[in-house]
Amino acid sequence: MKKTALIFFILILFQGLKAIEPDYEWTSPSHNSSESMPCGGSGIGMNVWVENGDILFYIAQNGSYDENNTLLKQGRFRLKLTPSPFLNSSDFRQILKVNDGYVEISGGGTIVHF
Repeated sequence: MKKTALIFFILILFQGLKAIEPDYEWTSPSHNSSESMPCGGSGIGMNVWVENGDILFYIAQNGSYDENNTLLKQGRFRLKLTPSPFLNSSDFRQILKVNDGYVEISGGGTIVHF
């Protein structure tokens, strides 16, 4: 009985360790949307990137397919901060927080969460 309980405890421990995913970090802004960072869960998805000091993102919803079975984006948004803290910032960071489900963009003393 003790052996079974020990094996069960070890399995639970490894299952919890396996669920922790590493964060993904970029240290420079993107050139265009092909370098966007995916984020989302459930029925909503986003592609987030910083281009020329502006934060841009696409929003998509599952089930929004066209006749060619291509997932369509619902819209493209641009956040323009004046002055831009991300333009020419030496401390730029864009981090995908996998376990928490959001993107953190920081630079020039400003932090934005998506």
